[in-house]
Amino acid sequence: MKRTHDSLYLNEDNNIVKDSFVAVADVISRQNFSSIADVGCAAGSFPRYLKDRFPNNEIAGIEYLDELLKKASKDFPKISFYKGNVLDKESVSKRFDVITMIGVLCIFDDYPTVLKNVLSWLKPNGRLILHNMINEFDIDTFVKYSNSNSIYDASELESGWNIISKKSLELVAKNNNAKLVSCEPFSIQVSLKKQKDVMRSWTVQNTEGGKDIFNALHIKQPFKIAVIEKLPQI
Repeated sequence: MKRTHDSLYLNEDNNIVKDSFVAVADVISRQNFSSIADVGCAAGSFPRYLKDRFPNNEIAGIEYLDELLKKASKDFPKISFYKGNVLDKESVSKRFDVITMIGVLCIFDDYPTVLKNVLSWLKPNGRLILHNMINEFDIDTFVKYSNSNSIYDASELESGWNIISKKSLELVAKNNNAKLVSCEPFSIQVSLKKQKDVMRSWTVQNTEGGKDIFNALHIKQPFKIAVIEKLPQI
């Protein structure tokens, strides 16, 4: 799997607060908890926001890429950052009350394995909160792209914008002693302009007065916030 898009987070301001951060934190606040881990935390911007929002709770970030992990640890020394791989269940030994994944699940074609592993990092009755493109129809969409070229090279295809169905989330949760308890629409409030990197998302005003999210794939991005609860062992 080729994935070069993550390098942009090294040069991005990791103190910014995105609409997705606020929306996911609002969902977290509906329950009692003591620990939160953000999986795929990049340079630590969401854990930083979570620490501001929930100062009395344990906040952690889990990231696979060493350069992002190093930047997050340096910029936010009061937050614990761990190296973890969503394709390797044993890479994380700690257990959490809440795990968040913002725009991470869509990177991986083998989403059942990712969900199975991450759910194993939860305590019983813990909750996995996904901010992801989710299809309301019973269709999973797997997206690959490459820069314009005169030849086809499968090794150059990049991932990162898969759209997994709500039905698939329900089925995978059921197979892992968990259940999908909610799937809510996400509405972005800010306007995003096109950037030099055309794979960065921008917004377009829609006929209902809201904003749709696009990038150079020309696919409208159906972002939702899904909550999967890990059930206690019988």
